[in-house]
Order: sequence, then C-alpha cells, then structure tokens
Amino acid sequence: MWCNNCCLCFPVRGGAMFLAGFVILINAIGGILLFLWGSYFFSSTMALIFGGFSAVQAATAGIAFLGLCNWSYMMTRMFVYIQWLVAFLGVARIGMMAYQLQANKDRISGGCWGAVNDKGYSPMGTAAAFYCNTPIATFIMLFIIGLVIDFVINLYMYFVVWRFYVRMRLYPFQKGVALTYEQGLYEI
Repeated sequence: MWCNNCCLCFPVRGGAMFLAGFVILINAIGGILLFLWGSYFFSSTMALIFGGFSAVQAATAGIAFLGLCNWSYMMTRMFVYIQWLVAFLGVARIGMMAYQLQANKDRISGGCWGAVNDKGYSPMGTAAAFYCNTPIATFIMLFIIGLVIDFVINLYMYFVVWRFYVRMRLYPFQKGVALTYEQGLYEI
C-alpha cells in the first residue's frame, strides 16, 4: 500500500507544493550563483551549462507547482514524464561538476592566493571569502554534498508529485461508483 503522506507534515498535494517551491528557490539561487561566479570554478562555457541546467530544474519544478495549484492533470503528467530525464541528467551534472572541480583545484586555490591575499581584494567581491578561507578539498566535498542533497530533494519531489498524479488519475475508479474523471476530481 502506498502512503499518501510519506514523511511529510502536509497532505500529498500540500507537501508536493512545498517541495516544488523549495526546489524552485534553491535551483534559482544556484543557477544565479553559477551564472555570476561559476567561471571562477569552471570554464565559462561549463559554468553556463551548469547554470542553465539549474534553471531547467527550477522550470520543471515550476511546472509541477503550477500543476498542483490548479489540480491540472496535464501539467502534473508533463512533469512526471519530463522529470525522469532531468533526474538522469542531474546525475551526469554531479559527476561533471565533481570532475571539473577536481581538475581545476590548482587554478582555484592559485586564484585565491594571487588575487585575494596579494592585492587585498577579490575580483568577484566578497564571493571568494568562503572558498578562499576553506581548504580546497573541503570546499569541493561541501560543493558535491550540496549537489547530492539537491538531487535527493528533486527525486523526493518527483515521488510525491508522481503519487499525487496517480491518485488524481485513479480516484474515480477507487470510489467504486461510475463517475466521470471530472466528477471524481471535484469530490477529492
């Protein structure tokens, strides 16, 4: 039996809306930060690709959020069929970012020592304060852990939205009476 309140304090729809809003927020912030300062860690092209993927994740979460707000079967269905591809690409993104950070660790630490300590300022303002004061191996580990947590939250949001989608699709048949799809939706 599937639970309708899997580890949430809210019903399925409310919990999925909360998670979708949270995913929109964290991926939008992550995308903006990658667009602004990603070229410090990666090549400028890779920074744009990674930031663009964060924007795609925020957009798919926006589709889920709007579908849940409107009880839209079609938008939640679109999210369910698109998100598995986004999740697959999310695993590839984690691997590529880990590889790029590991490959560029000398350049990142050299930029910290050269630009911040010798001249007394960072070319990117105060953005370098955290990663220049943290050992590079620790910074890379924290970065990757953050990406994995983001991936797990995205997968859990997918599960909760999928559960709501299945509930919406099968509700008229669970009632045991002959209802149309629209009549079944309004009786939830």
